[in-house]
Parts: sequence; structure tokens; C-alpha cells
Amino acid sequence: MLRIRKVDDANFKDIPSPCNHCLYWQSSEEVDEKMLKREMEQEKREWLTTVIREFGNCGFIAYVNRVPIGFIQYAPKTFFPRIKEYASGPPSEDAVFLACLYIAAEEARGKGLGSAMLENLLVELRKREVKAVETFARKNSENNPSGPLELYL
Repeated sequence: MLRIRKVDDANFKDIPSPCNHCLYWQSSEEVDEKMLKREMEQEKREWLTTVIREFGNCGFIAYVNRVPIGFIQYAPKTFFPRIKEYASGPPSEDAVFLACLYIAAEEARGKGLGSAMLENLLVELRKREVKAVETFARKNSENNPSGPLELYL
């Protein structure tokens, strides 16, 4: 059974790896390779706390039979400095940026879980009267943290 829960301090520990320590979008520089995963997790937790305080919910964890298998992360572009490095330009002012929609368990991919997570996100953002959602997806990578391009078509 699929359950999708908002990320909070109590369930932060359930965010699947590598999402629980990924700081790609939150940073405009390369993450120090010497930084320990637990330090990266702490930085991620602090980032999530800040975004929740300033924007509201910014992530969901997907569980199948109580096992965390996926993560989705989003917020206004101001919370993601890395966006500035992309040639396609930043998301529009009224958009929320979908930084990550990732099914960590490879055996769970291609079964509609990403689509369910995306639909859950869209329902949430409609309630919050968000006008648009934008992301960067790749044509040739199913392992892309934003999910495959086909997910959005």
C-alpha cells in the first residue's frame, strides 16, 4: 500500500539515501568530498527546517508497506542557488521548482509511484494556489533525480 507523507522533523530519518544527504540544489558550489554523510544530513535537515518555516511544506516521502522508497523536494527558486548555473534559465517568478522526484528503490521504478507522488504534489500546490511547477528533466537518464522526462509528458 502506497502512503505519501509530508517531511517533518519526526520522519526526516525516513528520507531514502541518497536524498537524505544530497545538497546539489541547495548549494552553488561543489560539496566538500570530505564532508561526512551525517554532516550533509544535518545540513539538509537545517535547510528543510528553514524552507518549511519560510515557505511551508517542501517535501514528501513515499512509503510502500511502511518502507520509504521515494522522495520529492520542491520550493521557490530562491532556495536552490544551483539553478543559476543552468543555461535554460531559472524558473519563472510564480513557479515552484521541483528539485527532486526520486524513487530510490530501483525495483519500485516504472510502477506508477513517481506519477502518484507528482499528482500528490500538484494537489498540494493547487491548494496553496501555486501557479506553476517547473523542473529540469533529462531525456536519457532514468536515474536522474528529477525522474525521466516521460514522467512529465
